[in-house]
Amino acid sequence: MKTFIYELGVIDKSGGVHPVRFQQGLNVVTGKSSTGKSALIEIFDYCFGSSEYTVPVGVITESAALYYVYINVDGKDIVIGRLPDNGKAFFRREESYDPAKINLEYFVATHFRPLDDFKKIVRDLFLDIDDVDESLAAKEYRKNNAKSPTPSIRSFASFMLQHQNLVANKHALFYRFDEKAKRDQAIDHSKIFLGLVDQKFFHLSQEKEQLLIELGRVKREKEANSKLAESQKQKIEPLLLQLYSAMGFENPPVSLSEILRHPQDAKDRLNNIIKPENIEPLSSASVQRHIALQQELAAKTHQLRKLQRQGASIQRNISEEERFVANGVGFEQNRTISVGKSVCPFCHTEHEELQENARQLQDAIIKLSSNLKQAKPIRAKFDSELVKLKHETTELSQDILKIKSQIVDLEKAEKQLAEKKNLYELILQVKAKLEVLIDSINFASDTEVNLRHEKITSELRKIEQRLMSYNYKDGLLKADEIVNGYMQEIGKNFEFEASYKPVNLHFSFETFDLYHLNPKGEKIFLRSMGSGANWLYCHVTLFLALHKYFASLGERCAIPSILFLDQPTQVYFPSFKMDTSDKFDKRLINQLEHRDNDSQKTDDDINAVENLFSQLSVYCEESIREHGFSPQIIVTDHADNLKLANGVEFDSLVNGNRWRSRGLIEPVPEFGKDNF
Repeated sequence: MKTFIYELGVIDKSGGVHPVRFQQGLNVVTGKSSTGKSALIEIFDYCFGSSEYTVPVGVITESAALYYVYINVDGKDIVIGRLPDNGKAFFRREESYDPAKINLEYFVATHFRPLDDFKKIVRDLFLDIDDVDESLAAKEYRKNNAKSPTPSIRSFASFMLQHQNLVANKHALFYRFDEKAKRDQAIDHSKIFLGLVDQKFFHLSQEKEQLLIELGRVKREKEANSKLAESQKQKIEPLLLQLYSAMGFENPPVSLSEILRHPQDAKDRLNNIIKPENIEPLSSASVQRHIALQQELAAKTHQLRKLQRQGASIQRNISEEERFVANGVGFEQNRTISVGKSVCPFCHTEHEELQENARQLQDAIIKLSSNLKQAKPIRAKFDSELVKLKHETTELSQDILKIKSQIVDLEKAEKQLAEKKNLYELILQVKAKLEVLIDSINFASDTEVNLRHEKITSELRKIEQRLMSYNYKDGLLKADEIVNGYMQEIGKNFEFEASYKPVNLHFSFETFDLYHLNPKGEKIFLRSMGSGANWLYCHVTLFLALHKYFASLGERCAIPSILFLDQPTQVYFPSFKMDTSDKFDKRLINQLEHRDNDSQKTDDDINAVENLFSQLSVYCEESIREHGFSPQIIVTDHADNLKLANGVEFDSLVNGNRWRSRGLIEPVPEFGKDNF
């Protein structure tokens, strides 16, 4: 998002205002050591909601009563501020930028908010999102039903700040990524920052989950109905067949499915059918029913015996395997065979045959022990197969008992007829039992359940289509491709070592890893690239490419278009920390670096530094041409009086922020001078 800083600064305890003013595009704050350059990035970070007070201890911390940042966010002017080491933060809107307003009285207590509230207020300037839970079920399992961490302005800091100890670091690329939770949040929220998903996406995801849960309930209800129907079928079918066979019906007048579908109608129809005049005494249906049951009993009994034999065989194998492994323990404990020499008592000749046999025995024991170790996992397969067989045997035994019961009922009915009992009375007894079972049928209508299933499925299909329109995974892959293309364009202008030319950097928004892909197709990660210059240029190339991509997204991207680079030239001039001169002079640099008057080396390094700043300036110019604005790049460094290749005057980038004879706090308040 188009964002830039008008000014940031310190108000001292006596009310003095110490601002550092910036312009859009490239800004350079240059000066000698201990003037407060590196404090700028810390002041911005602290005012931007950091819970840590990391402003370097010294004149600034002793003098400061308040830190502030005057910033423009997408056309809105905002002033934010913090008291030193305080749990509250200041937030105030302004109609336009007016530096004259900034004084200690401006920061009234009513505009200070608790830090957590402040972060939400500032976040709302960049993001319109409050809930990033895709799963309400997962939320319920979290402590106190807490939401997933929502995107925070603190995640933005990882894309904006390259501290002095990070800008050329070979182990880390992003600020705050040393804490896994913060790293994971920044990566996970990237799809939000890049505008690939919005609040509606998460609400739709929650609706989808709720519909899936409801669909699961409907499916379980259908399964329950199915199981109940099967249970009723198993109870009713034998009585129904017994009734029809007793009546002599070859074909069932009322089918089992009809009874289950509409029990009361089927019961009324049976009452009209089961009458004495409908009995067919010459029918062999009862005999055929008895024969069919006997055949089914024989088949299932044969199947049961087969399963029982398989179970006994497996159990025997398990016992043999246990005995085999137990015997192998003794072999494992005696892997060494010792045999004395065999010597002839007469000629004193030594015979080696016995020793050779001993060696062969030892090899055999070792091989057997190895085979025993490999045999142990077979036991688990035997146990699993045995459990499966026991389950099948139990089900088959229950089926056999049911068939035998039906045969007994048929034979009992035949016996009663032989004792000259009335056939119709026997039929009525079976009918009475059948009616009791029919009356007990009670389960939800499949039609109603199916209608609910269709409705939920239809709603789910609509939501899935809307979610597919986001397609953020493909969006992240496309972002990778664009950023990688930008890195190739930007990286070719920096002084990478020859072994990494042409530079072919690749970055992934899914993992946030960066690597160079060499011509052999090998991935060379940052930590393996060697040389501080390579590490610096990897950092700079990546972050310039990222901000170029962010700028191309316009208002869709929530990440502020601000980039701090703190002391990037330290890879060329590591002794800059000893730079205390009132002027920036290459000869003094040569002495600081102990180069024994190696002016050529100093010139080469100065050329590389000038190229770095030149490329930053060119980058900003190109961004304005392409997007109408440039990310605001703020470089704090010792380097000065550089000649830029694109003809831009270095002084125009410094814009008055040259601290050779002064520092951030200027003048130093009287109460602080005694301490320094």
